[in-house]
Amino acid sequence: MLTWYKKYQIMNITWKYPPKNLTINATEIHIWKTHLEQSAIDFKESFDILNEEEKIKAQRFRFEKHQQRFTIARSSLRRILSLYLWISPQKIDFQYNAYGKPQLLDNINKINLQFNVSHSENIAIYGITCHNLIGVDIEYMRPMAEAENLAKRFFSQKEFEQISKLPSAEQDREFFQLWTGKEAYLKAIGKGISGGLEKVEISPHEPRKFIRLPESNPNNYNLVYLTPENNYLAAIAVENKQQNYQYWQLN
Repeated sequence: MLTWYKKYQIMNITWKYPPKNLTINATEIHIWKTHLEQSAIDFKESFDILNEEEKIKAQRFRFEKHQQRFTIARSSLRRILSLYLWISPQKIDFQYNAYGKPQLLDNINKINLQFNVSHSENIAIYGITCHNLIGVDIEYMRPMAEAENLAKRFFSQKEFEQISKLPSAEQDREFFQLWTGKEAYLKAIGKGISGGLEKVEISPHEPRKFIRLPESNPNNYNLVYLTPENNYLAAIAVENKQQNYQYWQLN
């Protein structure tokens, strides 16, 4: 465990297995977690769930572990969405916006399900809502020798100064907290980091919240941080500030 991890106890989460008949309403936010390293049998079953385009993409990865992580993450998304849509994982079809964000086709999405996915190393998380936009980002928290330089390049001047004033032992955790929060919002609006990390500002003090956003009023988005597992940090950005969070573990 990294020496600075103990300062990162953001939320204590109890992950539960979902009920047989899973439902979601407009006031709920469902967060899912899954591990991306599985047995050869599980991998084959997961690969078979993918459509042809996804299989080709998986096979293009040079290293086996990256192929496996993509396959498990994508098949898990299909399995999760199928629980809400009441169709088989293989029958789920996606469309993509100009920035590559996947969305469900209207003909299978009668409840206006919104979702977002992020994975880092061996963990993937998924955010699910009805109607309201959601973005998630997870990062494996490793020592960042270039945290200050990256902050200068990608963050606002105020945030760069905020990080540069911290002791070196604290710069990494502040960098990850800002990065994940910013990326979660930019993924919620469908642009990803191409939308401009420096355009998203997060308050420097607890509770962390958005104070400047491109395309949105900061008061319209809720920002939540959690630690899915040791040495991981995740951020959830949700439209309309719902507070009813449920945390599920995929079987």
